[in-house]
Amino acid sequence: MNRRQWIAAQAAALAGATARGENQTGVQGAAPLTITGVTVTPVALPDPPLLAASGCHGPYFLRNIVELHTDGGVVGIGETHGGERVTAALAKASEIVVGQNAFAYRRFAPALKALSESCYAGIELACLDACGRATGRRLCELLGGPVREEVEFAAYLFFRYAADRKELLADRRILDDRASAGRALDAWGEVRTPDAMADLAEGFRKRWGFRVFKLKAGVLPPEIELAALGAMAERLGEGCLLRIDPNARWKAETAVRIGQALKSLPLEYYEDPVAGQAAMAEVRAATGLPMSTNMCVTRFAHLAEAFRLRPIDVLLCDHHYFGGMLGCLALGPVADAAGWRLSQHSNSHCGVTMAAMIHLASSLGQLTLASDTHYPWLPDDADIIAGPKLPIRDGHMRVPDGPGLGIELDHDRLARAHEIYERCGMRTRDDAGTMRLVEPGWTGDKL
Repeated sequence: MNRRQWIAAQAAALAGATARGENQTGVQGAAPLTITGVTVTPVALPDPPLLAASGCHGPYFLRNIVELHTDGGVVGIGETHGGERVTAALAKASEIVVGQNAFAYRRFAPALKALSESCYAGIELACLDACGRATGRRLCELLGGPVREEVEFAAYLFFRYAADRKELLADRRILDDRASAGRALDAWGEVRTPDAMADLAEGFRKRWGFRVFKLKAGVLPPEIELAALGAMAERLGEGCLLRIDPNARWKAETAVRIGQALKSLPLEYYEDPVAGQAAMAEVRAATGLPMSTNMCVTRFAHLAEAFRLRPIDVLLCDHHYFGGMLGCLALGPVADAAGWRLSQHSNSHCGVTMAAMIHLASSLGQLTLASDTHYPWLPDDADIIAGPKLPIRDGHMRVPDGPGLGIELDHDRLARAHEIYERCGMRTRDDAGTMRLVEPGWTGDKL
């Protein structure tokens, strides 16, 4: 029996079991899908020199790819944060989940979350993908059905160095051919002035059709970043919305001063200009601007203080932090009660997480604001999914059509990314170290 025939047979068996109210395992209403093994593959994927409050992105970003093997041959895939700690947690997770029913992933959720939220997010996603493949259902349908088939994303814009900057190309960790003539990771060039940022924004709109533009700030003097937003607004014209995210690098007085000036711009929200809920509430009260976070409210344990201090108007959910896909769905009624709107946070990722973000946004009715994504910064030939990268058109992405996540791994690309991980020596993110290759005295002090 080939894979397609097996899936069809499983779907038929599920339908029969549902009609009878039982199945082979004797569990009411559940389909048997026993986990037989977990393969964890740490990968390193090329990253351009993007600047943030933490410094400069290194030559590669790290992720962990999960393949969840089940009886009958169905393999579910997941992706989560990189780094040795998460890899080690995922190895321990294998001991917990083998022999369990993939449909009953909530049963072992507490044990996985005790290892790390990132670990749980990777396993949960792989379970959902396996369940979708076994039943012929898209992941969003397993989450209750899509409320939208197209999901809006925002352009995520960074100040940056040129991809061919010699100090960065001298990094001994680089193993690919980006230093060769004509092989730079991208052609966006150096972006360190307001006009250059406006050029970048216009380029992203022309290529992908974005309507919403987020500036990663906390890099240059705040007045220059304010001027960059002004240049973007002028260049993009009516109908664009702007966001700015200094990643909590600003002092409260800086955030209030810049915030007052932001009122003249088409600002959708002001994200994490300062650190902590109390300081965020202070800036919100002083400026009257809508505030958002993916830093001071990232766990359910943070909600009580957020209800009391009221530091935000927008919450950026992330299934790697908030208890997986189901945890993010639970934020829907929380947002209704708090009067918040929802968007999605992004970190550097490949097509597996991209597909997961699309499915989540399609399923979460309260997620009405454009989601962040780093996906455009991933070079076109660097993704580890089969075929081309998932397309972005008019600033939107459609829910993939296939069962589960609707994507497949390209195991040749996966092996290449794992080999680079093994050889490059990067095991954790170190933006400060990369930044000092260009600016040896950089400290990252508050602005």
